[in-house]
Amino acid sequence: MKEGRKLEEAEWISAVLNGEHQAFGHLVTRYQGMVYRVCVKITGEAESAKDMAQEVFIKAYKALPSFRGQSTFSTWLYRIAYRTCLDWKRANDREWKHRSAADYTENDWVTSQTPEHAVLEQEQSAELGENVNSLAEPYRSVVQLYYFQRNSYQEIAEQKGVSVKTIESQLYRARQMMRRQREELR
Repeated sequence: MKEGRKLEEAEWISAVLNGEHQAFGHLVTRYQGMVYRVCVKITGEAESAKDMAQEVFIKAYKALPSFRGQSTFSTWLYRIAYRTCLDWKRANDREWKHRSAADYTENDWVTSQTPEHAVLEQEQSAELGENVNSLAEPYRSVVQLYYFQRNSYQEIAEQKGVSVKTIESQLYRARQMMRRQREELR
């Protein structure tokens, strides 16, 4: 992450912790896209994702005093989003299991995704998250910026203060490492 951007975030976090609550809005603006994408991927529903994204920022705001800076703010926030949405998914799945046949509408029965496919997708998503988190720097942050935050090579290069070729090379190596990790698990 570009030092200026990291410093700016540190200032916003410090301001919030010192009672300037409106500074949290800067963090929300910067990361709302990433959080929403994580929520959509896990919930599979745009409306639920919006609700979950709001819940994520509320949790992050309340937990901000516990942010120690051992990881980047985006990584910390990503974990909150991921866990919050998984908790929602588990609770939502339990709710569906307890419904009787009379509670279902015709549209509830029509789905393009089988339960087996949904479970497989969820397992793959969790495996991917673990693989990304196990990468060493700078590979982990480059993967997160490119795949999860949808930044371009150019944007990542500017943030990190390196060339676009370096970013391409780091992403290539990160994919190789993750591929090897996946093969070792099989």
